Amino acid sequence: MIEKWIHIECIFINKWGSKIINEIHKAVKEGRMERPDDLFYGYSMSIAIRLDLIGRLVQRLTKHFVEIENYLIDVKEEYIFTQKNDGFALRINDDLKLDLLIDIDAFLFEVNSCCELLGQYMYELYTALGIPLSRDKIGKTQAEILRGKGIDTSWFRKLDDSRNFFIHHAAPYIAIDVTDYESKNLIIMKDNLKTFTDPKKYMTLATLVEIREGFRKSLSIFQEHLINCVSSASS
Repeated sequence: MIEKWIHIECIFINKWGSKIINEIHKAVKEGRMERPDDLFYGYSMSIAIRLDLIGRLVQRLTKHFVEIENYLIDVKEEYIFTQKNDGFALRINDDLKLDLLIDIDAFLFEVNSCCELLGQYMYELYTALGIPLSRDKIGKTQAEILRGKGIDTSWFRKLDDSRNFFIHHAAPYIAIDVTDYESKNLIIMKDNLKTFTDPKKYMTLATLVEIREGFRKSLSIFQEHLINCVSSASS
């Protein structure tokens, strides 16, 4: 039985949601809304933690790709695969390779998880405000909010499909697109590919960037939307 312990200080770097909490405190004090359930504040803390994890993962992924690029300087022709000719697989540091694979997997998981937590966060706040929302309509409601602000939500489908695939069907593995050597691109394969004619069988670093940017823009819009919901609440 645990009888003594030490809590580790957790000060969040990402301040998303703090303005929402401030607006809630004001509305509750003025009697314009009920205090949200404790579950809401639990979701708030979980989102803050995951946003910090995502920020760290983006930094690490960027660092990993820069390190891999160093292996491609003056790479010999024998290591380049084409649709007509096979090459030799390029050996890189095992720690670098495994760290990159771990962080790709973690990035997809953390962003997807954060999106789900945001949905539950919104549901609990809507409930406190008396705004009707069924749990099975959370995703649809979020998509409508984003589309209403002109945001393309296709990034979420790419995220969800890739995250589910790598959890249930395979592990990611990597190659480097050197078609244009000046704009190299990381390839994240879903199979041991010999050709890249089917985009459903792989994703790229550009796809991860698209997911990151779509998620970043969505956070801002959701925060603005929820602040407006709270500020317009009436007793």
